[in-house]
Amino acid sequence: MNVIKNYNTLFNSLEPIDVIVAKKRVGLGRILNHYIVYLGNGVFVGNLKGRVKQVTQIELYDLLKVYEPVEIRKFTGTQLDAREAIFRVKQKLGQPYSFLGFNCEHFANWVQYGKETSSQVTNGFLILAGLITLKLITNGDGKR
Repeated sequence: MNVIKNYNTLFNSLEPIDVIVAKKRVGLGRILNHYIVYLGNGVFVGNLKGRVKQVTQIELYDLLKVYEPVEIRKFTGTQLDAREAIFRVKQKLGQPYSFLGFNCEHFANWVQYGKETSSQVTNGFLILAGLITLKLITNGDGKR
């Protein structure tokens, strides 16, 4: 019962084009965020299960059993910006999911800002590049 109350509080705080940012509740997946866009009138859209799609209420509740909402990223644009954001959603419906090229963060940023970016992917590449550089510097034997 308390969980439903928390969900209702969460849903009641949303306005069109806001984004729910969530983390996996357990495990290594907690290092990554997941993003769901709220369009208004109880409609959510996300890039999950292989493509950009409208998320049913049942799917959203199932998702929130696995993912814990950690932030509401408020939409700060004008009413015209909101209409353009909804148009951007419609452009991407059905687009396939790609972890590196078009994941849920790319989609949410595209909707809110008009830019397909993912800081998680960028940061992952930077960390990987740093590890490779460190490996090359130490020549694999721990010595300089």
